[in-house]
Amino acid sequence: MIGGFHTHNFGGHTTINDNHRHSYGRQTSPEANVPGHVHSMIDITTLVDGHRHRISVKTGPSISTGNGHTHRYSGTTSFDDGHVHYFKGYTSRYPN
Repeated sequence: MIGGFHTHNFGGHTTINDNHRHSYGRQTSPEANVPGHVHSMIDITTLVDGHRHRISVKTGPSISTGNGHTHRYSGTTSFDDGHVHYFKGYTSRYPN
């Protein structure tokens, strides 16, 4: 799709570090419907073991699904309570 702006949903679970994991999930930044675009992803994880982590990454470029597209993402959370977690996944398909 060309023209206009759109977002994607994203969410999942971090790796298990320090004997626990966190969940995350939100909506990407709105971006133009142009080939190869990327989105920003910003979130705060769920509260587990008395702390949270910040997530702030850019997705990879759009990947055509034949009837829309998705984006791959991966990253490392902020360093909190003496450790980080890793996360990865794919955004929801657009258009939903």
